[in-house]
Amino acid sequence: MNELTLESPLDDRSVPFYYQIVKLLRRMIEQGELSPGDKLPTEMELSKSFGVSRVTLRQALSILKADGLLDSKHGNGTYVAKSLAGIEKVRLTGIIEQNLSGEQAHRLISMEDMPPPPHLEEFFRISKQDHLTRIRRLRMVHDIPFCYTINFLEPKLAKKLKRRDMKHHNMLDIIQKHPQLPVGKILQNFEARTADSEIAGQLSIGILDPVFYVESFAYGPKEEPILYTQMYHKGNRHKYSIELHSNGKFINTAHP
Repeated sequence: MNELTLESPLDDRSVPFYYQIVKLLRRMIEQGELSPGDKLPTEMELSKSFGVSRVTLRQALSILKADGLLDSKHGNGTYVAKSLAGIEKVRLTGIIEQNLSGEQAHRLISMEDMPPPPHLEEFFRISKQDHLTRIRRLRMVHDIPFCYTINFLEPKLAKKLKRRDMKHHNMLDIIQKHPQLPVGKILQNFEARTADSEIAGQLSIGILDPVFYVESFAYGPKEEPILYTQMYHKGNRHKYSIELHSNGKFINTAHP
């Protein structure tokens, strides 16, 4: 392949050029216009075709490489990955965290005490003077970021957590295994969002890329608040099939 044919020039200055390049190349790969093993033109040729600097082009290519769509061979150019991971489908039959359990690798980003965000004061029934523990982690699949998770819980509960458990299990499973912490009701909200700079950086995707956002509120058997969770999933390489059962232990509640 020697030349890319562009449907239209990258002249929309309201959208970053690297983002437009990512979307265009991803679509060409997904629709078969670029096949596994195809060699892309050189960076100089691509920069000229797109009318952008090589810095901008490299930013776009790095995102596609992180997504497993492109491979680089030192001194031999950039190719469409021969083994495309494709779209990973997750079938949901209950609480999302539990459907993502099993073989997991979590990378701990931070664990810190902080004043509660305003929207959590009511949920945890605390004041601005109190503190919550915030835990930020990345779930990795084949060393590629899959899901960015933020948990909030009371410090006294956080102190009981073991770091080795946080490397291999989701927070809901960790808490449910604690004999003094039976989980009762769980409410979940689902929302389609676009990545801001923090989310994009953690998931190795582009700013404004789609993400699947899940917000969870976990309560104890007496309606006492236990855990608040925010989950950001890559929306450009994963599809989610949701099946809800009224006779199950938990029922997801989605708000449009």
